[in-house]
Amino acid sequence: MTLATTQGQESNKPIIRQVISRAFFGKNNCLKVTFNNQNDCYFEFGTTKDEKSWSWKKVKMNDMELGDILRVLEGKAEQVSFFHDFKGEKTQIWINKKDDAFFIKVRELSKSLTTGEQRVLQELLGFIIIRSSLLF
Repeated sequence: MTLATTQGQESNKPIIRQVISRAFFGKNNCLKVTFNNQNDCYFEFGTTKDEKSWSWKKVKMNDMELGDILRVLEGKAEQVSFFHDFKGEKTQIWINKKDDAFFIKVRELSKSLTTGEQRVLQELLGFIIIRSSLLF
């Protein structure tokens, strides 16, 4: 484990590094997927009215939730919804796919993905699920 140092002294706090950082931008919205070396995966949902200032909703995802999303992306389920609970804050997430259209919604924030973006997200989620299970 890499430890942060302060003036030559080691700290017990590990250095967190991004392993994956991918943004899927739309006209007035964005879905960011991030994953770090501590196996934390976040979805961030952003909206803007003027493309200068963004409002973000950050949700920490677990591997079971990612697996449910992956099943929809793979066409094994048409939709899934679940309540995500992180530090007492409950957030409902809806995912659905019909034909080539894929939508993910958190509260009032919604993002659709093109078929190419769906494929990229599918690959990223598969990697994150496997990586989060590895011990190294």
